Amino acid sequence: MILVGTVLGFLSGLFGVGGSAVATPVLRLLGISPFIALATPLPVALPTAVAGGYVYWKEGQVSSRIALQTALGGVPGVILGALFTEVVPGRALMAMTAIFVLGVGIRIMIGLPAAEKGAPSKKLSFIVTLFIGFIVGVFSGLLANGGGFLLVPAYLLLFKMQPKRAAATSLVAVAFLALPGTIVHAHLGHIDWILALWLTIGVLPFTWLGAKLALRLSVSSARNLFGVFMITFGLFFLIRTLLRVQDYGWLGNKQSTIEFRKGHPKK
Repeated sequence: MILVGTVLGFLSGLFGVGGSAVATPVLRLLGISPFIALATPLPVALPTAVAGGYVYWKEGQVSSRIALQTALGGVPGVILGALFTEVVPGRALMAMTAIFVLGVGIRIMIGLPAAEKGAPSKKLSFIVTLFIGFIVGVFSGLLANGGGFLLVPAYLLLFKMQPKRAAATSLVAVAFLALPGTIVHAHLGHIDWILALWLTIGVLPFTWLGAKLALRLSVSSARNLFGVFMITFGLFFLIRTLLRVQDYGWLGNKQSTIEFRKGHPKK
């Protein structure tokens, strides 16, 4: 688990994601029961975001205004999404999320000219920024994820940020979004705190290392690395979701949800 944490921390610092999106598939492959694998990485996203965000903050890469506005809109969305995990089957949503991530990765690889030229962040209205935060928050709570895998593309595509600045701002926003999601999922009994502790031990030093490496990369290298990461993860997430659909169907039912929580496939 410490070794898994080192990988998550490095990816988090390098790409500005909280790590939960990558951690859940990895923990499932290691035999952790589904809901524990889904939610346990979420509290780990908090120290991960703080450690990586601090490195970026010292270098002046964080857009604090956008991060705070995103978090302000995102916190109620996280709470709502986390509560919905009790009643809403999320497999169709996960498939759409995977397709979105894959599409963003392809878009990034095609090129983001404004970001490469160092153009300033696009000034979106306060209400629009809150709305973006709310939507990301709902996904974050529903998928027990810090939200970075959606925030970074949003910052790149909507705010025209450079990759480093998008990663930096995302980590600060994730630090705010991870806390309410952790509280709700802990209340629902979805978090193994001992497992979270081992992951955190591996995460902290390698998040710092990933962020330091990201600051040394050129804009084009950072963009290409993130694009490859998003495409690879999107494909993996989509295939994993479709395999899950084979077991439970798109909508599922009460019985399959109980079996899913216990880690026993329906068939």
